Amino acid sequence: MIYNNSGTGEGSTITPHILLFRSIIVRAIMDALDVDIHAWGRHRAIIVNEANAWFNLKDKEFCEVCDNSDLDPSFIIKTYKQLVEANAKNLFKNKNLNKFLTHHLCSFH
Repeated sequence: MIYNNSGTGEGSTITPHILLFRSIIVRAIMDALDVDIHAWGRHRAIIVNEANAWFNLKDKEFCEVCDNSDLDPSFIIKTYKQLVEANAKNLFKNKNLNKFLTHHLCSFH
C-alpha cells in the first residue's frame, strides 16, 4: 500500500508499526464491547471494564497508542461511542466484528 514516499500524511504508507497499533485499538474495542473474549466470570468483567475506561483522552497510554497508529484519539473515541450507541455487539451477532473493525481502521491512511 505505498502511495507516496514521504511517509507522512494522506497517501502515505501504512507501515507494519502503524498496523500493529491499529490492531491494538481494534482488540480494545472488541474487549470493551465484550466480543470474542476468552475469559469468564470476574476476569471477563475486569477486561471489559478496563477496556471501556481506556477510551479516554486523559489516558496517557491510549493517546500514545493512537499517536503510534497515526490516528487522532478523538476520532477513535467517537468511533467507539458510535459502536456502543449502535449496540454493535448485537448488530454483529453471528458476524465478524473483528474483520469489520480491522478493515475500517487498518485499511485507510
